[in-house]
Amino acid sequence: MENFNNLKQLYEDGYRCIYQDGSEGNRNIYLKNFDDEKSTVVNIQDENEFSQFQDYISNLRMS
Repeated sequence: MENFNNLKQLYEDGYRCIYQDGSEGNRNIYLKNFDDEKSTVVNIQDENEFSQFQDYISNLRMS
């Protein structure tokens, strides 16, 4: 749950997912803030957190 909360905070700070890779149990989410040109990578090993992240960004796109 900690990584999901971290990802939500990054999104609130202006970061956006630009790429994701890996496989079940070891996923990397690459994020970039286009306003200040900073980037970061978050590793998610819990598939429930990864599903929560996917649902979160899907809901943002629908808004």
